Amino acid sequence: MDIRDRILAATGVIKADSIFTGGRIVNVNTKEILDRDIAVKDGYIVGIGDVSCLKGDDTRVIDVGGRYISPGLIDGHVHFESSMVTLSQFSVPALEHGTTSVVIDPHEIANVLGRKGIELVLEEAASLPLNAFVAISSCVPATAFETAGAAISAGDIDSLIDNENVVGLGEMMDYPGVLGGDENKLSMIRAALRDRLVVDGHCPAISGEQLWGYMAAGISTDHESIEYEEALEKLRLGMKLMIREGSAAKSLDRFLPRLIEEGISLENVFFVTDDKHPSDLMKGYMDVIVRRAIAMGLSPMDAICMASINTAKHYHLDNVVGSISIGRKADLIVLDDLETFSIDSVYAAGKPVDGFIPSYEYPDAVFNTVQFSQVSESDLQLKAGPDSDHRVSVIKVLPDLILTEKESAILHSDSNGVLLPDLDNDILSVAVIERHGRSGNIGLGFIKGIGIKNGAIGQSIGHDSHNVVVTGDNHSDMALCANTIREMNGGICVVSDGKVAGKLELPFAGLLSTLPVEEVEKQLNELHSAVKSIGCDLPAPFITHSFIALPVIPSLRLTDMGLFDVEKFSLVSPIEDE
Repeated sequence: MDIRDRILAATGVIKADSIFTGGRIVNVNTKEILDRDIAVKDGYIVGIGDVSCLKGDDTRVIDVGGRYISPGLIDGHVHFESSMVTLSQFSVPALEHGTTSVVIDPHEIANVLGRKGIELVLEEAASLPLNAFVAISSCVPATAFETAGAAISAGDIDSLIDNENVVGLGEMMDYPGVLGGDENKLSMIRAALRDRLVVDGHCPAISGEQLWGYMAAGISTDHESIEYEEALEKLRLGMKLMIREGSAAKSLDRFLPRLIEEGISLENVFFVTDDKHPSDLMKGYMDVIVRRAIAMGLSPMDAICMASINTAKHYHLDNVVGSISIGRKADLIVLDDLETFSIDSVYAAGKPVDGFIPSYEYPDAVFNTVQFSQVSESDLQLKAGPDSDHRVSVIKVLPDLILTEKESAILHSDSNGVLLPDLDNDILSVAVIERHGRSGNIGLGFIKGIGIKNGAIGQSIGHDSHNVVVTGDNHSDMALCANTIREMNGGICVVSDGKVAGKLELPFAGLLSTLPVEEVEKQLNELHSAVKSIGCDLPAPFITHSFIALPVIPSLRLTDMGLFDVEKFSLVSPIEDE
């Protein structure tokens, strides 16, 4: 809609397409509830108040019957790929639950498909009723200690950054590179700041001088704080605090009650999910976080602000979305009740969101990305001296967290020198198989906290380079798991007793299904039942499992190149007594 037409619509020369009457507006600009009508033309708000002069013969009048009208909600940082469906399919439940805008960092797709993958996401985003803004992936690959399918350079950032849907540079995970003056990373940051775009951060457990140096680069947010004191330090120094409440990593309970209790201003705090699994997405989205925040004692107005205008201001989008204001998109949530944030209906750009059917078509290249040779049982075995005990480093995973801990254990080797899992102490074998057809590497190690007995699980979702991650109590089932994923051209697999107990095909980049989220959720629920039947009782087993290979979150990880100590920021031997 041209500015001239907007002016004519606002002054009544051109009549409104629709008018919402009888509503109580949640005004996040002044934190008031106002009884006002809203006029909409070509998807934008052109009148608030007595808008009778904007009504024409063809204007549709929508009487909301005294209900509240909230601005559409915004997820300030999400990798939509964690939903295991395409962006188009993701948008359906997102809109249904009142999330009308998302800021996506597509670095999962970027790690597989590179710049072309980001361009595809931007093209698809432009076709949707969901406002899908993009923060260009800054760390592809995340480190030099893994093999990704592609790389994003400073030159790629320069070429992508002018797109109107690009709002910034995605989370800068390579904080050692920033602090060490890595010219490639600094060039990316300069490109974003030159265009007055934001640079999002990723700096768990960093404080003091290191945090100062990281922020001095122009990095303005963080969603990876582990402890409250860490989060508060960042907030006090001028960072925007993203409170993350996703499917695997959750910080709402740890941070929000204390922020409220201590009277800390929440103007520079907003909500994000980071990762959202299909089962959780079907139950709700940002609306769930708003409800939980209200239940924790936050006022409904402040909770809505933290899921709308606060986020929009950070990304310089508040002239487009984030509030019910003149000239902004008519992204509206009609609420039956404010305290419970009970949704009656949702409108994106003034149109009801129900009935939206995705129809985007994808190029063939995205369906051919899993390229590794068939593996054998012996490929997945870590060997030492025969018939002897060896001290090994063990990755310990934690429920509802994506950070890991480092433990040591004594494992016994068989007559062939194969180090064996210790089921009595829940120590399993784990392997990361390079799947992009680049190196053929297989990283081997041991893991605790998965709980599997008599089987294996595997997936081609392995943050962030998305190699195949397989864990099991025996190498035969692990090999079957990996080879099944290869045959599916990507996906998740559960094996028990030498048989496939469940699988989910994810052929799009080995990450996504093109099916509706309801169908993916159904298949995933069956996988959850299968993995539970072999002993794993993690709340989000496949999300937790997918982060085993992420070498930028403390403390111990496994990539296709081997065991990685995040604190030392180097590869280490899994056998400590070698």
